[in-house]
Amino acid sequence: MTITRTLRNLAATAAIAALPAVAAAQDWDGFYGGLTLGYTTHDATHSFSNGVLGGGSDPDGVLYGGFAGYAFQSGSTVYGAEIGLEGSNASGTYASIGSSGKSELNWQGTVRGVLGYATALGTRPALFYGALGYSYGDFDFRGGPPPAGFVGNGYSDELDGWTVAVGLDTRVSAMTSLRVEYAYTDYGTARSNLVPGFPGVIMPVSVEQHALRVGLRMDLGPK
Repeated sequence: MTITRTLRNLAATAAIAALPAVAAAQDWDGFYGGLTLGYTTHDATHSFSNGVLGGGSDPDGVLYGGFAGYAFQSGSTVYGAEIGLEGSNASGTYASIGSSGKSELNWQGTVRGVLGYATALGTRPALFYGALGYSYGDFDFRGGPPPAGFVGNGYSDELDGWTVAVGLDTRVSAMTSLRVEYAYTDYGTARSNLVPGFPGVIMPVSVEQHALRVGLRMDLGPK
């Protein structure tokens, strides 16, 4: 009986001692930041003002960058704002009858609001979230008769648009979480002439982006 009572007392003591750590792990309040690595694909559709048949250069490639934000928590509801900045090597080309083209993403940034639900994934605290906001990207576009569209004729443009995302942060410690996220961005349409070779030809390019990211989120304040 004494041994049983002692084991029960030890178990109760261990459970009580663990409570502050669990509570801290479920606290998503405050400043945070992190790093991400991802893959992106684009629907980039070229057209030409002189009626030549266009096509889709559809760049894809790696995204790499970081993010920072601040979150407030009320019960299971978490809300806040977040900024992000990424570099990219995404590039793509096309060639069709009478035209060819190329597009490249150099870098992009986002400012977005975040709304989440704090719960658990298995035994680990987790935050399921959605995000909606503004995106800004720097692109290079090339176009013209094959194969000239891959090289010198074209323009650079900085596009802005809207972005929406869904994601999951899963605690691996009281201060660190693993992140998985999918995002869609509509950058609208770039529009300029094909200098220096074809200054009289306008080449609009409509751009939509899909991105999948994994990352590490770190709380930047005491819990």
